[in-house]
Amino acid sequence: MPSIRQFRTALAAARLGSFVAAGRQVGLTQAAVSLQIKNLESELDTQLFERRAQAAVPTAHGRQILAELEDLVARYEQLLAQSGDALRGSLRIGTLVSSLMGTFGTVLARIKRDYPALRITLLAGQSADFAARVASGELDAAVVTEPPHGVEPALVWTPLYQEPLVLIAAARLRRKSVASLLASEPFLQFDRSLWTGRLITEALARQGASPGIILELNSIEAIAELVRQDYGVAVVPLLANADWRARKQLTAKPLPGPPIMRRVGMLERRRHGKLAITSTLRGLFAQSAG
Repeated sequence: MPSIRQFRTALAAARLGSFVAAGRQVGLTQAAVSLQIKNLESELDTQLFERRAQAAVPTAHGRQILAELEDLVARYEQLLAQSGDALRGSLRIGTLVSSLMGTFGTVLARIKRDYPALRITLLAGQSADFAARVASGELDAAVVTEPPHGVEPALVWTPLYQEPLVLIAAARLRRKSVASLLASEPFLQFDRSLWTGRLITEALARQGASPGIILELNSIEAIAELVRQDYGVAVVPLLANADWRARKQLTAKPLPGPPIMRRVGMLERRRHGKLAITSTLRGLFAQSAG
């Protein structure tokens, strides 16, 4: 009788394109993956994959069966998550380090209190890196900034909260305008290759500013600390739980004109087995934002 574990292994092989990669994801050797899929093919009396050197490509009939198996696994995991009176199960979720200092940190504390049977594994990183990991099934979901060019059809991004871009500067500069600070002070730039960095670049263009960049970093927290030490000024998202305005060494100024927001949301596959959990998580974000 085929098992849920065999189904998960076959689905991982289909998403990742090889038995080796599938083994790494599900914790099996290549030989064990090959044996599980061979047994599954025997039970179903059909060939699911074409074996091509280091690749595993679903057959035409295999794609149809794998789609049905994905639905079965999703239903099973939703039943598992909803069994009993409390949400249970596990979730592997990617997250921005900055989101842990903001709304997500509040949500995690709520989950720990209200859903003790739910195990969440966090993997910190950058938004652009998470899309492929969610699509492959390595991650169940990720909390990321809004993708600048949308997402592939198999994925969905749901907005959770937003943060306005602000200019931060050392306290001694608090009386100066944003325009004068951008024109005269050294500028600490958030990494322009990342989604948040692109948004900041667009914001500077709207201000008609071309600041003198002295350093480019991919950490909002590191930038804020350098600004506190008076190395320069920066434009960054105002993190939900940041106390920048309360710090005596730092000032945060809104950018002139309509607010420019960094939108943060949940990226997940349209169909997966943890929808009951991610739906609850999205609801908690909505409550925190409200």
